[in-house]
Amino acid sequence: MASEQTPPRKTVDTVGSVIGLLVFLGGIAMIVFVFTLVQGVFEGVDDQMAQVRMASAQASAAAAEAAASGSITAQPGGGPTFVDVGITIALKMLGLLVLGWLGALVASKGAHLSGSYNGKKE
Repeated sequence: MASEQTPPRKTVDTVGSVIGLLVFLGGIAMIVFVFTLVQGVFEGVDDQMAQVRMASAQASAAAAEAAASGSITAQPGGGPTFVDVGITIALKMLGLLVLGWLGALVASKGAHLSGSYNGKKE
């Protein structure tokens, strides 16, 4: 009588394995997405450093010109500084580290779910 009331175990195992596999693939997709974002951050670092160097060169040229003419002019906000670029990069990398960690957790949980339904015998 008890065996008639229980659902077929094979269907539950199959559905559980498929769900676990989908969660695992979602976690892997998250990790790939994070690595793509990291590549963009590293490519952006060169652009930001070039802006810092260009702003520094412009400020130096303006200071030399002002010294030659005898007048001094202020140029606030001439561009990003090395500190601004460093803080921006550090915050981006911290955020991407957290996203990568979450993707790894999701992939791990998916693998655990998929594996927990396989190999169980009653």
